[in-house]
Amino acid sequence: MIPQPQPQPDREEAEAPAQEKLDWGEQEYGTHRYHVRRLVEDSISLLSLPEKAVVLGAGNHGDVDLPGLARHFQQVTVLDTEDNMLEEWLEAGGGTAQHRLRSLTRVDYTCLDQISFYEKFDDLLQNEASASEIAAFVRDAGFQVHGHEAVPHLKKSFSFVMSSGVHTPLFYPDALLQFHTHMARYSKQEVRHILDALAYLRNSLVADYNKLLLSLLKPDGRIAAWTDVIVLDEENSWIADELYENKTDEERTKFLFDAFGKYGMESAVLGLKDLYDKIKPDQQLFRSWIGQADSGRRYVSVGLSGKARG
Repeated sequence: MIPQPQPQPDREEAEAPAQEKLDWGEQEYGTHRYHVRRLVEDSISLLSLPEKAVVLGAGNHGDVDLPGLARHFQQVTVLDTEDNMLEEWLEAGGGTAQHRLRSLTRVDYTCLDQISFYEKFDDLLQNEASASEIAAFVRDAGFQVHGHEAVPHLKKSFSFVMSSGVHTPLFYPDALLQFHTHMARYSKQEVRHILDALAYLRNSLVADYNKLLLSLLKPDGRIAAWTDVIVLDEENSWIADELYENKTDEERTKFLFDAFGKYGMESAVLGLKDLYDKIKPDQQLFRSWIGQADSGRRYVSVGLSGKARG
């Protein structure tokens, strides 16, 4: 591989006192960010030509060191589903990052907004529609969104595509919250009928989201994704202990996949497995770590990186 010249930080940015630089989260969730950034750096080192990068789900300046990325790529784009503070941080930080980073907000990863899903779902609930009618509407939404695209103008635009913890919050928590206030009016069997339909749509949207990630890649580009997979509690805390016992990489991976099947969050497991199957085995990176939130709750997180299969 022929080394490619990398963009360098300008003098103003390189010599800025540490206290004047923006805090990109190094003091919070330190273990998690350390492993994410190692995965990103190792992935970048395997790129033949780092031109443009895109991050989905990192507009809150959390997992990804965006100014650091700007030193590797000609341009770094953040695609967020909500508004973020990136523009204000860029204005405050200045330097090279201000010119190489850009943010696109209110991006509808699922395309559900394009079919007015949430408004129609709410109308059905408010009008006390039957469980069968609601379930049919929810399942049909999975077919309707296939005719829409989230960011068609960005297809095959990036040599590096990153997904920062998007699989688990994608659609499902919002839909459950929306349904929760109306749940008491349905029987247990009817509630299960609607929940099964929501899970069906979630699974379809997770697979579609992976297709979106891959559609953004240039030929020979790389994708990297990471997410929390298992919430550790008193009953399954032994997973953390056994994960770090002496194991070969192959044994650790098998142990993790077995644990995912029994204790993992469905959306995370489905998303990672689907993406794993779509990535070439050569030069594939697979990482796992234990992270801890401010609340003290611990998670088993997984990161995956590689090139898309042809």
